[in-house]
This record gives sequence, C-alpha cells and structure tokens, in this order.
Amino acid sequence: MITRLERVHYSVRSSLGWIGVGAQIVEVDCVNYRYDLNSLRSTLRRCGDRVMAVVAYAGDSRTQTIDQLRAVNDIVRAQDSKIWLHADACWGFLCAFSENLRGRIDGIELYDSITVDAHKIMDVPYSLSALLVREPRMLRMISSYSDLIMQEEFAFGQVTPFVGSRGWLSLKLWMMMQARGISGLSQMAEDRVAKAEWFAQIVDEHPRFVLVNQPDLLAVAFMYVPGSINFQTGGLTPADLDRLNSLNVSIHARLLDEGVWHLHQFSVLDGRGVLRPGFVLHPLRLMANNDRTTRSHMIQVLEYVERLGRTMERASDG
Repeated sequence: MITRLERVHYSVRSSLGWIGVGAQIVEVDCVNYRYDLNSLRSTLRRCGDRVMAVVAYAGDSRTQTIDQLRAVNDIVRAQDSKIWLHADACWGFLCAFSENLRGRIDGIELYDSITVDAHKIMDVPYSLSALLVREPRMLRMISSYSDLIMQEEFAFGQVTPFVGSRGWLSLKLWMMMQARGISGLSQMAEDRVAKAEWFAQIVDEHPRFVLVNQPDLLAVAFMYVPGSINFQTGGLTPADLDRLNSLNVSIHARLLDEGVWHLHQFSVLDGRGVLRPGFVLHPLRLMANNDRTTRSHMIQVLEYVERLGRTMERASDG
C-alpha cells in the first residue's frame, strides 16, 4: 500500500489488518502537503509489481490538502493498470456539490473507490460514512449471502463489512438531501470554503500569526508568533521553533481550560517551508465547517488567541 508521508489515516492501517496482509505501507514524500509526483513515480518503479493499492487524498485529516488527483491517477495507471486506486474524500467530496469547486477534485471519477463522511460535510448527525466504487460489480467480490429473512438475490447489506443487523442509517441523509436540494448543497459547500479562505487571508495579513497551509477546503492551520521572533526574515533556529511550538501548545491548553473558543491542534511537518522546511510544527487549526460561524466569530477567535499569546509572552519574559 502506498500513501503520503505522515498522512496515513488509521482506517488505512486498520483495513490492511482486517484483510490479513499487515501494515505494509510505503510512505511517499510530499511537497506542500501533496504527493511529490516525482517521488511517487520513482516509488512505484522501485516497488514494481508488489503494489496492491495507492491511496490519494481529497483532503487529508490535518490540513485537508487535496492531491493532484488526475496526475496521481495517470502516474499509477501508467505503472500498472491493476493497482487499486483509492481516494479518501471524507472531506473533499464536499466539492462535488458545487460547479465552482468541482475542479478541485478533478480526476476523482477515475478512482476505483472513494470514501465520504456525510456526517462531516452534509449536515447529518454522526455517524454516516459511505464507500463509492466505480465498478459496482466489484462489491460482489466481498459479498456474503443469506436468505434467512428477505430471500433477496442481492442487497447492499451483504457487502457492508462487519455489519449485520442495523437501523436505516441512510434515512437521515435522504431527508437532508430532500430538504436542501442540489442548490442548497452547492451553496453550503461554497459558503464554508469561502469562510476558510477569508480566515486564512486575515491570518496571513496579521503580523503576529503565520499561516501554515493555504486552505483547499475548510481547515486553516496557523501559529501565534511571539514578538521576539521575526519569521518573515527567515533563518529561524531550532531553538526559536521549539519556543514557538511550546507557546502554541500552551495557548491551546489555555483555550481548552477556558472553554470560550475551541481550536484543534496537531503536529505536522512544515510542508510549505514557511518557518523551517521539514521541521515539526504544532499549529492551531480553525475548521470553517459550521454554517452558524460568522466573520465576526472568526475575528473574535483570532483576537482571543492573540491576547492569550501576548499574556503568556509577558509572563515568560517577566
């Protein structure tokens, strides 16, 4: 299994374990949080006919960066047309609802399978996920048959992995789609992406923050930078970055303690080289995934984080 460096979702490792092949994963280098296409090509050549599948991301679980899906497809198919090509679109499938955003996931229709989390992107309660396949007949390869109750020749319940009796999970999805319609889903997607892009802009323009990723979807990762560190001139030392990481970890802990605003935090390599290429960063992350979030809210969040940062700076200097 080939996937991106540092972006292996736990579901990939789990699925390999479920089918009994073990976590035999080859991680490929990234550029700007996407597959390095040259590295992907050379990895495929080096591994030869041992590659079972390649996983690309239409929005990973950290920065939600979208791979160059068509280019990845072309490279994989040129190496071996029998390799199974999967796209994790649990976040990025949001773009499919909008003509204006659909180009961001161009090429996804060529993939053998796609995963999507409706509970993340379609305003339905947790949990509801789906597996889409380009060739439905492939599902028969993993189907099991029982005519105990319904006596049907074929039903989707026969191909849902490790799930027996269950409720009508898709009802909430059907009702939401009926309520919003295609135009409503399109507007929802565009509004959320626009919020993320606007927040990224005000972060980038603020002298005390550094933007870690340029958002493809809804995630904006950023860091508060103390006044004593001038990141815009470059040349940051490991000691500078350790201090910056420590400060942002403390800010996040204070956010959780005070409970006024909530931001995520995770570790990620500096894939854009905004501070020090390849160095592990601990940014904060805003998710523009709530329809009720306004620009006023996002300004308040940034002001709150800045106030915490300045307070902690003064305490440290004192």
